Amino acid sequence: MPQYDNKDLIGLMLKSTIGVLGRRTSESYANLIVNDDIDKLSEKYPFLRYVHIKGTKYTEVFEIVTIDQEINEVGIEKIGNTLREFLENVIIQMGKNAGYYFLREIKEDLPFSYIESIKNIGVDLDYLQLKFITEIKDFSMFKIENHDILKNVFKTVFEILDRNIGRDSAYLVLSETVSRLQIQNPVLKHIKVNDIRSIQNVDVVRVDNEVDQVSASKVGVSIQKCIQELNNNIGEKNNLNIVEKIKNILTTEYLLKLEEMGVNFDIILLNQTSVVKHVLKALVEVLSRSSTESYAIVMINNVIKEFEDRFEFLKNIRIDGLHFSEGLDAIIVSEEIESIRQSDLGRSIQKIIDRIVKSLGEDAGKYFIDKLKDQLGKAYVLRIEEMGVNLHMIELRQSLKW
Repeated sequence: MPQYDNKDLIGLMLKSTIGVLGRRTSESYANLIVNDDIDKLSEKYPFLRYVHIKGTKYTEVFEIVTIDQEINEVGIEKIGNTLREFLENVIIQMGKNAGYYFLREIKEDLPFSYIESIKNIGVDLDYLQLKFITEIKDFSMFKIENHDILKNVFKTVFEILDRNIGRDSAYLVLSETVSRLQIQNPVLKHIKVNDIRSIQNVDVVRVDNEVDQVSASKVGVSIQKCIQELNNNIGEKNNLNIVEKIKNILTTEYLLKLEEMGVNFDIILLNQTSVVKHVLKALVEVLSRSSTESYAIVMINNVIKEFEDRFEFLKNIRIDGLHFSEGLDAIIVSEEIESIRQSDLGRSIQKIIDRIVKSLGEDAGKYFIDKLKDQLGKAYVLRIEEMGVNLHMIELRQSLKW
């Protein structure tokens, strides 16, 4: 596992935070939040004067975060306290809804080895996330019934569509989607989208209370399917990210309830670039546990190169070993990957994983797929399975050798 000095520990967290916040807001706003938090913490931790954050207009020429070597003389306990308080301050500034997703995304962005290193100095991201969820959960969340969640979600979707494509189109699109999906999702028969263009003093969405007798998981499946259809069919045509807008509007109580019901917004949002980067990152981190990071990177790059003749697009994918500690940015993926057929990309991922597993000895390969799935997380596993990657088949084929 790589060793991180104080400069690395502070630098990686600040860069990752600016990157994650920048994707959800803007680079300038992210820069402002991080700068503000560092200034406030400097009163308690004077060594933060060694940290310099440049404005976003300089990022193409200079590193956005630079840190003087003197920070390496600071005691590691103080570094841990600083990082923990910094994260807690960012969460408070972002508000509970955005803060909830910030913790998840920061964990995905940072290397596994770094997450383990900061855990050893008292910065446990899993604990912070659990603490955050526990603090915002209250008894009212458990009173949210199926009809409440359906009405709230579909009303929110209508409002998003209304503001972005107009009331006429919003009504037609939402009512048509609900009606069309009713055959495979009978839960949706309990929903009526009212034409408020011609009917006065009625709610845009009416939901029968009888739906409360249906299992929450079935309701979750129906919600997921509707949002996925709308995001793919309407969102992409109108450059509208429906999922992100829903996440920003619904309260955290409702978002947590949706998760309990099995709704997974991440699957809807995962584009092909993100999938490739996270799969390669997970492969490196799992392989690194039984070898070294540099060996894992060389091995994966060689396997990618092996299949370039069969999958032309792999020529524009590689892992930059010199900068892997910086996270996902070290995984180079050409923009053209978004135009590749999903099934072709799925086949290439299957081949890469299969070849890596075959190259491992019996002991190393026996539980490799389980470790890979744990490292990837449920959302990415489901997404690659949707692309045709069959991890179970790789696992089954390997088990025949044991």
